[in-house]
Amino acid sequence: MNDEIITQDSLPILASMQDLSIDVVITDPPYPSPTGLFAEHLIDGIAGLYLCAKKAKKHVIFFWSPLVDPPRPPPGWFHTATHIWHKPDGKTSISYELIIAWSRDYHRQPHKVWSIPILDYRTLKDWKQHPTQKPLRLLRYLVEDYTAEGDLVLDPFAGTGTTAVAARQLKRHFLAIETNAEYAEFAKQRLQPRTDPAVEQPSPEEPTTVPAARSKPKVKR
Repeated sequence: MNDEIITQDSLPILASMQDLSIDVVITDPPYPSPTGLFAEHLIDGIAGLYLCAKKAKKHVIFFWSPLVDPPRPPPGWFHTATHIWHKPDGKTSISYELIIAWSRDYHRQPHKVWSIPILDYRTLKDWKQHPTQKPLRLLRYLVEDYTAEGDLVLDPFAGTGTTAVAARQLKRHFLAIETNAEYAEFAKQRLQPRTDPAVEQPSPEEPTTVPAARSKPKVKR
């Protein structure tokens, strides 16, 4: 199952997959939010992360709320970094999300802060009305940091396929699973060849690296 978008509930697929069959997982699971978004799927999101840890050889990277402690890594895994995505165009009182890194090898990594708009003029043609779609530039940074060319990247909560697009652009293989048929179809469209070279091109801006001991930014209210 390489370079494929599957329209199905991810949990049965994850349960049936062979252990250690994926190099890296990069995903945005349902997590607790003040608005109650995806509240009915919270258990699925946490269960999916622990299933992913059985399937991944190197890392499990996932987005999480700054208001709730993230799930602890399972035995044999380590929480090696907490990155921050700052959303300068965010419309809520909380303008950032956490990016948690679990790794099989214990090797502390510098925390990074990415300040990247949710909407970017370079990718407006590639935008679907999705409540939590992530910018492609951010996913490219994560793919570059945590994978090598030729790796297989899994996203079990794929949404509109941004992880898959980043993986393909950077010559990685991908497996994306999305239960919503409309979003899955849009993800497939995003992976079709483009004639406009300006679309989907990230800017060369680099993230800010901060010491591992740095505290979380204050939440604006």
